Order: sequence, then C-alpha cells, then structure tokens
Amino acid sequence: MKIGLIVNPIAGMGGSVGLKGTDGDAYEKAIELGAVRTSHLAAKRALALVRNDISFTTAKNLGSSVLNYLDIAHDIISLSSDDDTKSEDTKAAATIMKKDCDLILFCGGDGTARDILDAVGTDVPVLGIPAGVKMYSSVFASTPEDIPNIIHGFVSGYAKTAERDVMDINEDDHRNGVLSAKLYGFMKVPYVPSLVQSCKGVYEGSNEEEEIDEIAEYVISEMRNDTLYIIGPGSTACRIMERIGLGHTLLGIDAVFDGKAAGLNMNEKELLSLISGYKKIILILGIIGKQGFFLGRGNKEITPAVIRKIGIDNIVLVATITKLNDLKELHVDTGDPELDKELKGYRKVIFRHARERMIKVV
Repeated sequence: MKIGLIVNPIAGMGGSVGLKGTDGDAYEKAIELGAVRTSHLAAKRALALVRNDISFTTAKNLGSSVLNYLDIAHDIISLSSDDDTKSEDTKAAATIMKKDCDLILFCGGDGTARDILDAVGTDVPVLGIPAGVKMYSSVFASTPEDIPNIIHGFVSGYAKTAERDVMDINEDDHRNGVLSAKLYGFMKVPYVPSLVQSCKGVYEGSNEEEEIDEIAEYVISEMRNDTLYIIGPGSTACRIMERIGLGHTLLGIDAVFDGKAAGLNMNEKELLSLISGYKKIILILGIIGKQGFFLGRGNKEITPAVIRKIGIDNIVLVATITKLNDLKELHVDTGDPELDKELKGYRKVIFRHARERMIKVV
C-alpha cells in the first residue's frame, strides 16, 4: 500500500486570529496578527500510530518534515516550485501522486479539499486530516486520531470507498457574516460511518425559526448580571444577541455582560484578555448540523487555552430539535487530545424553553 501525503502548511492559520480561513491574501494578514502554523501538528497526531507496512510519498515542503519527525520512511517527489503557500503546489503534488499511490492523504480544510478535487477528481481515493478553519466537506476524518483506523479498514478491505461531497464557502462573504456554501464535486473516500464526518447540514423553515427564538428567549431569561457570556457563531447562538438588542457577529465570537456587549468578533488573544477580568463565565455554543461538532469547526478562536480558562463545566449547548433529531452523538476536535478526552461524556443540549436533551460526546 502506497499513500501520498500532502500537508497544507498554512491550513487553519486564520482560525485563532479570527480570519475564518487563509484563502487569498488572508495568509499575510494572519501572519501580521501573530498566527502560527498548526497543520503539521494535526498531521503528526494522525500518523503517530499508522501501520508500519505502508510506504509514503510526499513533497519536500508538503509533508516531509512530518514524516521525518515520526521517523517514517518516504519518497520525495520534485515540484517546479517550493512555495508551500500556493494551491498550485498542492495540485501539482496530487497530480503526480495519483499515478502510483493507492490513497492520497491530505491535511487541511475545505480549500485544500478543493485543490485535491481539481487534481484527482475520482481517479484515486483520498482522505482528509481535519486541520482547516472550516470543514463542511464530508471527505474528512472526524478527528486526526481516527485516521489510522480508517487506513487500516481501507488496507484490510472492509472500508469500501464512497463518493463524498466537497463543499466550500466564500471566505470574503464569511468574514462579512454571510454563509454561502457551494457543492464543488465529489471524491472517493474510504468510508467508515463512525469515523468520517458528515457534510454540514442546513435547516430552514418557520418551525426552525420559532425554535431558535424560543431557545434564545429561554437562555436570556436565565442570564445573570454577574456573569460574562461568550456567544459562539451560528444562527441559534447569535439569535441571543439579537434578542438582547445588541450587535452580533453571525460567524464570529461575541460576548455580553449585564445586558451590554463586552466584545464583538473576537479572536483568541482578545478572548483571553477579556475573560481574565471575570470570575463567572459561560460559553454558549451551537452545534453544526449533521456533523455534531460544537468545538473545532468554525470556532477555532475558542482555543484549548480559552476553553480551559472558562472551564468545561461552563459550556452551554443549544440546538433546535430538528438538528438534534439528525444526530446520534456529538463531537469535538479542539486540537488538544487530552482536552478532547475531558470533554467526552453526556452533555445537555437546550432545544426549547426549559427543555434539554442529553447527548453523548464521543
């Protein structure tokens, strides 16, 4: 079995600094804001326990350092460019790999998935290591730690390939609070239902809006004037800010204290500075439809450092019953495996006025 490895070195960099991605010129902006590269950490987590009978092929700046770190032997392909920030290198590497690799393993987000799609289509199976800011596509493992089991299933033959969606959004619209996801195509993925994430679900309709309003009204009725409330992204969570009569950021992180806005569209640094001044803090988060994630997808400003300062027992989850009925379990992917373990177990989710459902985080 030969696997091609492509690690997008800049994937996920815009998350903690609040840029929602690194497409276009956002990479330079992320650097200015102090962002650091993190995708190699996800790749190392994914490959730490990979089978030792697999041979790897990668490119110098797109995965070699990860394999060297893990002492995994590999071949290196030559590219005409060594600019690891450009999608052209990702596409070039994938084009070469599809000729003699049984599987292409890529580390990044939806933008990286689109590059792989452009290069290989359905010619060869692929599998994504989640490391981007946004991962609406269903070509990713649920967490990096799921990668070895999926690969084992593929090698052993029980994980058959299935065509899975490649979705992406316009990042400029995203930064301006407009969420417009588009289907770009399909790729073949070794599919293990419990280990490969679903495509993000979108819910619309009058009942959905009524449920969101009811959730918001209930949360507001329970708010105390001595507590700082951090409000995560998404329509359900943001309706709380709307109902209070405050400005809000649909796809960012806001905060309210004693009925007043304490911060809007905050990044990790701003969150850490803000919460250091309060004794009581509640983090209110929505859940991504069909995927079941409430941390690690679309809210990477809420880093492990932020979560630990707030406390895992001070997280309140909200979701409509329509969304909950599509979910058997919940997921987290904070980037810190130990924190992910601490977050596992049953959690309450508010779905109507004073009504909750217990769902397991796995």
